[in-house]
Order: sequence, then C-alpha cells, then structure tokens
Amino acid sequence: MDPMEIFFESPLYQKAEEIDDTLKSIAKLIPEKKVFLVFMNGLIIKASGRITHNLIKAEENKRYDRKMYSAALVRSACLEISGLGEEFRKRGFSDSKYFSIVDRQIEEFRILFLEWVASFDSKQFITDKWGIFNPPGISIDHIQNPDDIAHLLTDDDDDDNGEDIINKFLGDDDD
Repeated sequence: MDPMEIFFESPLYQKAEEIDDTLKSIAKLIPEKKVFLVFMNGLIIKASGRITHNLIKAEENKRYDRKMYSAALVRSACLEISGLGEEFRKRGFSDSKYFSIVDRQIEEFRILFLEWVASFDSKQFITDKWGIFNPPGISIDHIQNPDDIAHLLTDDDDDDNGEDIINKFLGDDDD
C-alpha cells in the first residue's frame, strides 16, 4: 500500500475529515439571509480545507523544517475554526451549539497532531535562518555540511516554483 494511502487511513487524517464533514453539516443550517454568517462560514470551510491540505503537504515532505511549517499552518487553521465558531456563538447563530462538537473534535485532533509532530525526523532538515522551524537545539547559525543535506536539496523543487509564482505575480513572466 502506498504511504499516502496509509496516511489517509490514519486516525489523524480521518479526524481532520471528520471536522470538515461536521463543519459542512453546520453550514447547511446557516440562513442565507444572514450574509455575515454566510461569509464567516466561507472562512471556516476554507480553514478546514487548509487542515487536510497542509497535512498532506507535510506528509509528502521529508524535511523537518517543511513539515513543521505545514504543521504550523494546520494549527493556525484549527485556531481559526475555533475562533470563528466562537464568533458564531456571539452573533446569535441559533445552531451555534453544534460548534461544541467541533471544539471536541479539534481537541481530539490536537492530541493526534501532537503525536504526529513528535514523529517527524529531526535529522532531516535544512537550517531555517529565521529559526522558527529548526529542530530543538539547532540555532539559526548552525552550519550544515553540503554533503549531509544534498539528498534533501534534490527533492527541493518548491524554491524554483516559488520564484516562478513570484515572477508571475510581479509581472516578470517571460513566457
């Protein structure tokens, strides 16, 4: 079985899907005439999609620093969902009680998430010069032997792609 297929069956990914399904069910209860609630729901659904998207990105990558970056985005999306759920409560959404289910699911997800992050291989990294996504004990001025990280650089096609996106955004696209 493909490693990603195994991951899709993992309790972590399944819990993320469960959160997404619950949020989509809640979305059906939002009255269309409540424009601001519909808007906030769009934000929640996008945040939910970022959870699964970034779980996949992290799982597909070998590098600790990239996995941690994706994990931080997952955490951010979970916090956004919780915050927006609270906003639904404050704004008097009649079915906001269902967000307590989402809160419980996010807490269950958080426990699985912590186990998953702890499984990241902290030896497979390229030093993060910002220092945020380095493994514990690695400073921003850590010097790596190029031979030790060459195998990580061969899989590193995102840097060129990121530059292409920036050039396209800035209008420097020569195509």
